[in-house]
Amino acid sequence: MAGTIGKSAAFSFNPQHQNIEMLNRVVASILGRAGCGTCGRIAYLAVQFVGDPGPDLAKDGVISVHTEGF
Repeated sequence: MAGTIGKSAAFSFNPQHQNIEMLNRVVASILGRAGCGTCGRIAYLAVQFVGDPGPDLAKDGVISVHTEGF
């Protein structure tokens, strides 16, 4: 596809008071912005689950942790 620009979106969710309807609304919103603007295809969709922080980070207000390569 000549002239297309890659897109990405990342969202972190509050782990309290989540329900499937809220998550579905956000995912639908992301998918509405993703992929090719002409045909609407999504090239790549990835879901990552972040972990809870250790006690040392939690006391400083960290609510989630994602690490790679550690």
